[in-house]
This record gives sequence, structure tokens and C-alpha cells, in this order.
Amino acid sequence: MLISSKDNKSIKRLSKLLSSRKERNESGEFVIEGMRNCTDAAMEAVNGGKLVITELYYTKQALEKYSQLLSTEYFDKLSDCEKYEITPELAERISDSESSQGVFVVAKKLDKIFDADKINVNGKYVLLNCIQDPGNLGTILRTADAMGASGVVLSNNCCDLYNPKVVRSAMGSLARVEVFVEQSFEKVVDTFRKLGVETCATVIEGGENITGVSFDKPVAVCIGNEGRGMSEEHVALCDRKLTISMQGNINSLNAATAATIVMWEMFR
Repeated sequence: MLISSKDNKSIKRLSKLLSSRKERNESGEFVIEGMRNCTDAAMEAVNGGKLVITELYYTKQALEKYSQLLSTEYFDKLSDCEKYEITPELAERISDSESSQGVFVVAKKLDKIFDADKINVNGKYVLLNCIQDPGNLGTILRTADAMGASGVVLSNNCCDLYNPKVVRSAMGSLARVEVFVEQSFEKVVDTFRKLGVETCATVIEGGENITGVSFDKPVAVCIGNEGRGMSEEHVALCDRKLTISMQGNINSLNAATAATIVMWEMFR
């Protein structure tokens, strides 16, 4: 069946999932958009990954252009997945990107509640404190996936993990990285300390030069807000302070760039 009306019940729900954090929280679902990301999601779902896909939306033009991908076993094997053809006009209307590729999937949310029994006591974690830019968050998740981080913990009012810009910039890594959400930074640090995992705060100055720090033991390193960094109160809760030494004319970095350097040193 071809859906062409913006008033269609399924389309209205798809649009709300893309635009409303409240809708995503209440439904427990989110939207992945774009051919590459949707294909990665389908591969993850059928190959025993933790992603569960419930709906697939595509245009006829997308089916023709990406037939080798859309017709693969990955989409054919999606169980309990409703599939809908939509018009290009409708795809453009509901899309969050500048130019829609005409492919969307709806999946169940992936994050976990932060709890001691879910933490690898021998692991290496990235803590995010009030990260507000969706692009930064998505890039950090992708880097964590590449480096093999044990998990990423979002605390203290980070931006929505399922914001379409986060999902798009994470490029499939959202389904592979262990992600926890816990608003209380104090609880996060206290839990890690009780488990014997050292916590480190990244600060602009006054910390140990990160290139000289050994990360051979379990550790959780925190990246603060893009503009303000970490509060003094939260820095004081951590076991150590780390600084990325810079030789140029600036003294701070983009949060995603700082996180990339931190993770490189953690796993070097």
C-alpha cells in the first residue's frame, strides 16, 4: 500500500518520533534515517545485535536507486517489521535532513539505566557531563565504537541520545556501544568508585598531562560541557584531573575532539 497523506496515522507517528523527545520517551522508540544508517541497522538487527526494528518506510525511487541494498537479506529477514511505501513528497516533508534519501526505520530505544551490576569492573568508560550539541554526542559515540570503549555514560542533562542529528552522526555506532543514562553525576562517580574504577575529570589547566598518564587499570574519564566544561563541584568528586596540553593559541577544544584525544590515550 502506498501512503501519500501526511494525515496517515503511521506517518503522523513517524513525524512525531523524529521531532519530539517526549514522543520518543513515551513510546520507547526512535527513528533512523538514510540508506547507509538504515542498512547498518538492519544488519545489526538480523545478525544477533541488540537493535530491534519495528517499521521500515521507503519511497519507490529509493527502492530503485538502492535496490541492491534495500532488497538484501537484511531487510527481507527483519521479523515483525511493518513495511510501508511512501511518496517522495512525504519523505521530504517528514525528513530531518536537507535532502531525504527516502528511507526510514523505527527501532526500539537502546540505552540502559546506569547500575553497578551492568558495569564491567575491568572496563574503560567515557562519562559525558552536560554535552549539549547532538553532533558532538554522535561523533563521541562513533569514536567510542572505533576505540572499543566499554561504554558511554550520559549524565547531568546531556542532549537527547535519540535526537535525529545524534543518530545520523553516530552512523550505526549507537547500536553497538553500551550507553547508559543517569542524570546524577554524583551517583555515577560513586558507583564507579565502589567498583574500584578510577574516575578522571578533564580540565583546561591544572591537571596531569594526559600523554603521561597510564591507563592500564579500569578507568572512567569525563568530558564536560562544550562551553563551560565541568563544574568545580563535579571535578572535585573525581579521583584525578587530566589536561590535554596544547602548544598553539587556544586553550580549549571542541568536546568531540577532546573526547577523541582522551580515548586515543586511554586505548593507546
